[in-house]
Amino acid sequence: MSATPADPSSWKREGVAIPGRPHEGPKVFRLGGSYWMIVDEWRGQAVYRSEDATGHWVRQEHRGGLILTAPESVDGRPVVGRHADVVPLAERAPGETSDGGAQRALLVYFTHPYWGGEDIDTMAPDPRTRLSHVRAAVLDVRDGVLVCTEH
Repeated sequence: MSATPADPSSWKREGVAIPGRPHEGPKVFRLGGSYWMIVDEWRGQAVYRSEDATGHWVRQEHRGGLILTAPESVDGRPVVGRHADVVPLAERAPGETSDGGAQRALLVYFTHPYWGGEDIDTMAPDPRTRLSHVRAAVLDVRDGVLVCTEH
């Protein structure tokens, strides 16, 4: 969508930014000299990269293009990371890009450890299904790949 943000009646659809699976909660940020977009695919966060953030988003191939596929588990069942936010870490780290872009960032996200993803209307009436865990991980750019340390 584009046009004058203050006037929603002027918005018009310009096309699809990223194809593929349904998703929600996009977050775009600059890290390691590139722009990155992560989106919640309800099975982890999908990772896309662009050099200009105006289009040409390419899905990362590493690990099927997903991060946070199982940052925790409950009763042997993997629990995926949901809707994330990214905060670049400002300290100068070895290998920081020449344009001053950070190489590492803090990824803050949440999980629903006792909700398996089923529809709300079929969910068991257990109060634990409403429980959320807020978690954090570190993102690094290594050889052009966005890598997540999920602990």
